[in-house]
Amino acid sequence: MTDTVQPVQAVQVVQAIGADEAVGAVEAEIDGCRPIGDIQWRQRVRVRGRIRALRVQPWEGGVATLECTLVDDTGGLVVIFMGRRKLGGVKLGAHMEVEGMVLESRGKLAVMNPAYTLLPTPTGA
Repeated sequence: MTDTVQPVQAVQVVQAIGADEAVGAVEAEIDGCRPIGDIQWRQRVRVRGRIRALRVQPWEGGVATLECTLVDDTGGLVVIFMGRRKLGGVKLGAHMEVEGMVLESRGKLAVMNPAYTLLPTPTGA
C-alpha cells in the first residue's frame, strides 16, 4: 500500500484567498515564487508579476534610478534598479520574475537591484 502525500500548502492557500485565485498562487508556491501579497520586510523573496508602472526617480546624491511597480493578483511591490534609466525589455505590461531582499523605500515594500528574468507575456494578456 502506498501513501499519498497531500499538498498541505495548496489547501492553506485555497482557504486564505479563495478557489478562483488559488490556482495561480499554488503554481507560484510550487516553483519557488511567492505571492506578492504574502511578502514582508527583511525577507529574501522570489516573486513574479506584471509591470504596472515605470518611472525614473532621483536617489540620494542625484543618482538616477529606474523604479518599476510589479503586481500580481495579491498585491504590488516596487522594484528599484540603481543607476539605471532604462533596461532592455523592461516596459509597461512586461512580465518579470525578481529575486532579492525586501526593504522599505518611501513607505512601500521594495526590492533593490534584484536578480531578474523577463518572462513571456501570457496568452490573452
